[in-house]
Amino acid sequence: MRAVILAAGAGSRIRPHFKEPKPLIKLLGLSLLERSILTLRECGISDFVIITGCAEKEIMASLGDGGKYKVDITYLHNPEWEKGNGVSAAAFKKISRPQEKFILTMADHVYSLETVKAFVQAAAGIGHEEILLAADKRLDRVWDLPEATKIQSEGQRALRLGKALSEYDAVDCGLFIGTEALLQALSEAVNRQRYNLTDAVNLLASQGRVKLFPVEADWVDADDLASLRQAEKILLKAALPDKDGLISRTINRKFSLPATKVLSKTAITPNQVTFISFLAALAAAACFILQQPLPGGLLAQLASIIDGIDGEIARLKFLKSSYGSLFDSILDRYADFLIVTGMAWSWFAKIESPAVLLISAAALAGLPMSMLLKEKYHTLTGKVYLPGQDDGFLELLPANRDGRLFIIMLGGVLNWIPAALVVLAAITHLQAVGRLIRLRKLL
Repeated sequence: MRAVILAAGAGSRIRPHFKEPKPLIKLLGLSLLERSILTLRECGISDFVIITGCAEKEIMASLGDGGKYKVDITYLHNPEWEKGNGVSAAAFKKISRPQEKFILTMADHVYSLETVKAFVQAAAGIGHEEILLAADKRLDRVWDLPEATKIQSEGQRALRLGKALSEYDAVDCGLFIGTEALLQALSEAVNRQRYNLTDAVNLLASQGRVKLFPVEADWVDADDLASLRQAEKILLKAALPDKDGLISRTINRKFSLPATKVLSKTAITPNQVTFISFLAALAAAACFILQQPLPGGLLAQLASIIDGIDGEIARLKFLKSSYGSLFDSILDRYADFLIVTGMAWSWFAKIESPAVLLISAAALAGLPMSMLLKEKYHTLTGKVYLPGQDDGFLELLPANRDGRLFIIMLGGVLNWIPAALVVLAAITHLQAVGRLIRLRKLL
């Protein structure tokens, strides 16, 4: 399936605030057009048609043939782009294929990846004589509702669309599964001198041929500065993983997300952030060895916060990789080992007792158990282990990495290193045994 992206307009409401054309305005490190392409690429789309108009040269110079994004890009120029977006969409008919289904979207609309994935999957259920339109019925969640294109619907079908509708129950999200039916309607609307995409969709809606796809996640039409800021909030929220532990959700992300918002606009890579987190952990271990528990504890918590930034940037900028995941996992294990070894060194230097060695060894042995169990579960089932969903009461144990580093931070700040090591030894093994019991029923 090909994707058709409309990027022909001038963006008059937002253009005065930026030097670049609207489709090339940066949003958390990626232009709006890049973000549309990469989102669709994650959904299995690799063939793109970009309809250009006012900023044809700038867009072509920025994106090239798509090779750097591992996609193919074809450009279609619409010299009559000022008439309306319906004329731009109709330009695709020149190169359309018989009975072709295609994704049609706008360069300036921002959606969550999950929304677009579900929408692409729904294309299989659409006939060639109808179209699918993403619609949001959560009217209280729609950004800038007065400017949105409203939909009056009945069941799963649109009856009428328009910005000035007085009676409506949904909003057009600007995401379509197009077919020959849409291209024919676009041609008919243009022949009637009706140049907006909504005009063509209304022709199909009057015949009951516009099926609605319910959107259940936030999205935005980034049409001005306020909506661009809203788009940032939506994307940052979507960058949070479902597998977060309790400490990450309640504490760490409050610091990591603002940092990610800044760092995503730079050239720093997720692997570089991972290495910085490792260096912070190394410094924490050195502080414990040098009998400086306060900075050691604070640096351990800093390493924990930074450890969340690499994943956030990877998800925001579509930089996730298998090697990056492996690199992060290995450095985390080394970091944990070094920090706890530093704490054990500090304790043993004061009390040369076999008990210190036994407790420290137990803590070290328990450190990798959380990750080991989750990875093994994923290998056996193909599912991601989600502590918030799968742990039950065990989620209250701070035995995931974010919780362990938080305990280390408290042990350093309060100078309770022995207590911290005892707690680490106890909770890591308690969690491992508890998960083994819970997973026996699932496996």
